[in-house]
Amino acid sequence: MLWLVVGVVLIGLGLAGVRYAPAIVEAQHRQGMTPYAGEESLEDDDRVSVTRGVGVVAVLGGLFVVAYSVGVF
Repeated sequence: MLWLVVGVVLIGLGLAGVRYAPAIVEAQHRQGMTPYAGEESLEDDDRVSVTRGVGVVAVLGGLFVVAYSVGVF
């Protein structure tokens, strides 16, 4: 039961990350959070893409956890 809840939470957080990625990046700018200042810096479009990618990974991980908890695997 615990793993089912963990999986659903991961799916919810991942979907929120995919949906609100531009707002998340904008909030990071407002709070002064910037990526590591190396030779090249990430553009905002790249940061949004990375945030969406992390959301997709969270959704896929959540789906796996839910499938495992209900006995598919």
